This record gives sequence, C-alpha cells and structure tokens, in this order.
Amino acid sequence: MPGSPTPSNPSQEDTPPGSAAALPATTGDETASPVAAGPVAAGQVPWGREVNRVLVWSVPILLALYYLTPTLSPNRTAALVVLSIVPPLLAIAALLVRRRQPIAVALVVGVLLVLSPGVVGAAVLAQASVARHVKRVATVLLTGCWLVAAKLVGLVFSPFGDGWTTASSFELIVAVAGLVIGTLLGWLAGSREAESRSRGDASRAQHEAELARLEQARLAERDRIAREMHDVLAHRLSLVAMHSGVLAHRADLTPDEQRETARLIQSNAKQSLAELRTVLSTLRGADAPPEPPQPSLADVTVLVADVTEHQPVHLDVDLDVAIVPTRLSRHAYRIVQEGLTNARKHAPGAPVEVKISGAPGVGVDIMISNPLTELAAPNDSGAGFGLIGVAERAADLTGTARYGVVADRHVLDVSLPWQDPT
Repeated sequence: MPGSPTPSNPSQEDTPPGSAAALPATTGDETASPVAAGPVAAGQVPWGREVNRVLVWSVPILLALYYLTPTLSPNRTAALVVLSIVPPLLAIAALLVRRRQPIAVALVVGVLLVLSPGVVGAAVLAQASVARHVKRVATVLLTGCWLVAAKLVGLVFSPFGDGWTTASSFELIVAVAGLVIGTLLGWLAGSREAESRSRGDASRAQHEAELARLEQARLAERDRIAREMHDVLAHRLSLVAMHSGVLAHRADLTPDEQRETARLIQSNAKQSLAELRTVLSTLRGADAPPEPPQPSLADVTVLVADVTEHQPVHLDVDLDVAIVPTRLSRHAYRIVQEGLTNARKHAPGAPVEVKISGAPGVGVDIMISNPLTELAAPNDSGAGFGLIGVAERAADLTGTARYGVVADRHVLDVSLPWQDPT
C-alpha cells in the first residue's frame, strides 16, 4: 500500500548507520548480511545495540527534562506544571509503537507539540521514524510540515512566554533544523536497511541457484549412470535371454548343444556381473579399485563375434580405429552395441549389416540395418530407451542419430563429428 510503513527490525533505532549508534543489528527476525560471518558482524561491537538505544532515547528525554525548567519558577502554575510533564510523557510513550504506526505516532506527537515545547525531541524521533519506514517522499514531507506547523502554533499560543520573541524564532529554527536532520537520518537508515535486505535476498538467490545447479548435476549424473547401466547390461542380458529361450523352446537339441548353450548363458551372466561391478565401483569414489579400460571401436569385432552364432552379422569397418579419439571411440562402440541389441530384440535371427566409416575432419558414420521380420515376437523390455540413449550419445558429441523403416528394413544411421587434429 503506498505510504504504508515497511517492516523493520525491532532492535534497530531510527539513527544513521554511519555511527556506533546506528550499526545494523541482527536478530532472529531478519536475515543477516553475508558479511556477518560470526556472532559479531563486521564493523559492529557487541554493545552497539545498547549504545544505539541510549543515544536515540536520550534525544526526547533530555529535551523533555530541559523544558521542565519553567516548573522551578516560583511563579509557576498548576497548568504550567501539567503541560510541562504530561505531554512529553505521552509523546515518549507513543514512540514505543513508532515502527508499526509511524504516521499515526507523528500525528499524535504533533498535537502534543502544540501543548508543550518539551515534545520537540519526540517530534524529531517520530519524523526520523516516518522517513525510515515510509517509502513515499510526499508523505514524509507532509508529516514534517505538520510537525513544523504544530511547533509554530505552540510558539504563538504558548503558555510558557509572553508572545513571540527572539527566543521563539531561535526555538523554531532549532526545531526545523532538528526535523530536517531527523528526516535525513531516517532516509539514510532506511536506505542502509534496504541495502541490507537486498544483500540478504541476493545471498539467498545465490544459495538457491547453487542448490539448483547441484541438483541438476546430480540428475545429470544419475542419467549418465542409468545410461551406462543400460549400455553395459542390455547387450549381455539380451544374449542370456536369447540362449535361455533356445533351451526352453528347442526340444531337439543334443546334449552337447544343450551344454554349449548353458555355457554361453553362464559366460554372458558372468560378464554382465563383472560389468555391473565396474559401473558400481565408479559410485564408490576414490576407495574403489581402478576402473578397467572401457571398450572402444577396436573391440567391435569381439562384440560382433558374441552375436554371430545365433544372428548373422556382416561387419564392414572402413576407418583406422587406432586413431579415433578415445571419447568418440567409446561412444561409437556403445552405439553399435545398442544397435545390435535392438536388432536382436525385435528381429531375432535376421541378418544384420553394420557399416562403420569415417576419417578425421569428415566424421564417423555408423549404419546398422536389418530386414523387418513379421513373425518376430513383440519385445517391449527396452521400452524404446535404447534408441533414445543412442540419440543422446550422438547429441553429446554434437552429432545426429536417425532411425526408422526404409525399404522394408529398419535402419539406424548415426553421424558423429571427428575433428581433424591438424
């Protein structure tokens, strides 16, 4: 709401932060500045808040005591004593709620200022509080004009003197100067308080951004681990499933063929377990044993040999695998592995063609294709995540991956960039 006071720290007084009386205090109701690294903020002494309160409250109290001097006159009247004591006490009591209702307190203090000059100190503090907590400059200036007008009316109709005198002019000038200083100090304290809040907000935003960055890094790492798990296990487990299916559905196998199939199942299961241990060891950090070399394009022939016994695969490699960069070679191997796994799932027994070609500066092209088989049993075990992983690996290298049916063949076509080192 325009002109409404803004929340402030109850432990801070309406004085400038440039002195010991205006050092920012930190309580549980506000966020500490980022520079406050311990129980005592930079530039603040432990007794700063106590000094702050003493200096602030000394202004209205000392001025109220000063204006009690007319009560010592032998010609004093009861009305004079009452006006010298009661309005200042009421004004000081009203100052206790100046942070929550700064404008209302200033209006009440102005009324009391008309009745007694001893309220002038409370008026200065009330004006400083308005300047500090109210954002609209026009409201602050109007409040100051109200207090000046109240002081002027009090001087003209004062029961403490004999009309307007030189002392009255001096007193008006001092009151106006005090109100101006109170306004400036209130604005200064308000600006420092707003700056402190801005620093706190910036610190919180930075902390939240850091948490978000860490969470994103964790999610990316989980995604990488999940993709690696899929890559290293899907191939082996699909072989286990295929050989197990042979044992379950082929009743015409000889004992030697059954033993050989069981041996293949055992071998692939052991290799799956070993690869699983390798992936999990990376999660254990520095205490884990050294990670074995990751497969690369040089191992593609071994990968194809594992498949050819039950599914014919024609491999055509037209590049020097020894000079392919390590990261590119590992990604290419995983892409070929996933392509063969996909063909084995959805076209078991169908011949597969694998073509790998490329050169530095040209890139690496991988094409895996197989004919469609109408009698293949539906296989949803991979849920399509394998080809999605291929696309992600290609994108990780700023390459492209396309897959689909072309002339009654399922084709996986991947292009990966290969920078020319020269």
